[in-house]
Amino acid sequence: MTRLRVLTYNIDSGGTKRVGLIHAVLKHADADVIALTEADDPHVVATLADRLCMQHVWERGSGDRHIATLSRFPITAHRIYNSPPLTQAALETTVEVAPHVLTVYNIHFLPYLLLPFEIRRWQAVGRLWQIIHAQTSGPHAIVGDLNAIAAHDRVLQRNNPARMQRVMALQLFIVFRLAIPRLMRAGYTDCYRRMHPREDGFTWMPGNRTTRYDYILADAQLAQSLRACRVVDEIDAVQHASDHLPVLAEFEWSVR
Repeated sequence: MTRLRVLTYNIDSGGTKRVGLIHAVLKHADADVIALTEADDPHVVATLADRLCMQHVWERGSGDRHIATLSRFPITAHRIYNSPPLTQAALETTVEVAPHVLTVYNIHFLPYLLLPFEIRRWQAVGRLWQIIHAQTSGPHAIVGDLNAIAAHDRVLQRNNPARMQRVMALQLFIVFRLAIPRLMRAGYTDCYRRMHPREDGFTWMPGNRTTRYDYILADAQLAQSLRACRVVDEIDAVQHASDHLPVLAEFEWSVR
């Protein structure tokens, strides 16, 4: 069996002053492939990769938010998509997990739960699916900070910062769910929800969790090998390393 542990983590505005804390979280999680969003400082990414003895790729997003993927396995190819509607960025990384080849799509969609932004995320999903359908036939995962809400997930809006409550009041606190359901209809498995059908799995604001923004979505091939998925919250460093919590999925592939 080939074990594969995939982690997604929004490290909050580059994490320049929190490298030690972020490293502690990543070392504890012990993932084989790490998808970082808001990886705005390439020096931080290079430092983390060096400390973790991993290969890495870093790419610019469409604005001031950038993206990176780290891997213990050989990275054989990568490509960035950062033009509308794929904002802020989508980083395609091909990883050789012998005897398999895995493609990871590390995604950071636009924030805010207002309807115009959710429509843009819905459009981004459509464009992403076109890219995947055109060039990826093997197992793959869509991971990252999608800034979108799954069909039946709660959002504890009363616990959100006042500025966010004021914004959501513009649409009567209604949460529109278009982007994630579109991915579900395309055949992807929400790894956390598969393993935890009744838990919130909130990933935003570690000290006052309100929302699940961060996802690991597996295609049909990869989903067959899913063994576990969880929010990494048991180490003290996560409380101060970022305003998000990491999500970690574990797969076991049969060697054929």
